[in-house]
Amino acid sequence: MRYWRSRRNPRDIPGLPQTVRRRTGLTQRDVAHLAGVSVRWYRQLENGAAADYSADLLDRVATALDLSPAERATLYLRAVGRPPAPSTPSGSGAAGQWDQDLLQWFLDNQEPVPAFATDLCWDVVAHNSSLRRWFPWVEHGANQMRWVFLDPSAREQLVNWPEDWARPFLGQLRYARAHHPDDVALAQLERDILTGSPAARAMWGRPELVEHSHGEIRRLRLPYHQGREVAVRIVTMRPIRTVSLRVNLLVECSFPEGSADA
Repeated sequence: MRYWRSRRNPRDIPGLPQTVRRRTGLTQRDVAHLAGVSVRWYRQLENGAAADYSADLLDRVATALDLSPAERATLYLRAVGRPPAPSTPSGSGAAGQWDQDLLQWFLDNQEPVPAFATDLCWDVVAHNSSLRRWFPWVEHGANQMRWVFLDPSAREQLVNWPEDWARPFLGQLRYARAHHPDDVALAQLERDILTGSPAARAMWGRPELVEHSHGEIRRLRLPYHQGREVAVRIVTMRPIRTVSLRVNLLVECSFPEGSADA
């Protein structure tokens, strides 16, 4: 924290009292003033004293010191032993968190593997042409979760829909809601699914939590494949700069050993 103070130029901060002797760097008194806390309280934090530091205090100190996201996370880990709560706006407005052109380039370069990206609320924010051939509905304001539960065609196209698709998706929705309890769009998605799908309501009572389906093998029976059943391995990843984006690949593979269709 002393280094973080030393690199800030007080002349770049409007309204901060200046001294004749100082050339650069903030004093502990400066940071305390900018963060709205006492000098004693800030000095205690900088010296590593254990205390019940609030998220509000740490965020104000991070702002005063002009910390990067990595530095802010380090401040939290050192002060309270945990990372800060993620800031992840959901819905289509969250697209600004990533480079849309780079994302589309990546998806296009996965051809012929169907690839797509969804945001925190499972809105499909980008996809490649192979995915569009498999699932034509992605072109029309698509939401993956709503399609799975509210479109009757999903039950025909997702083999073993209740156990392999519906239950894991509900577990993922429950996991997302637990991690983002104040997200309005996620809360609305939950209401829409439970209101529009009796099957989802019946399953919702199971306290299952699922973070993702990465590595799982699932089966599809799509019009594109002319009724032929195909198995895909789901590959899911996240760009390093955001936790609100899922990038998914559907890699066609052989049926698992021991299955009836192997």
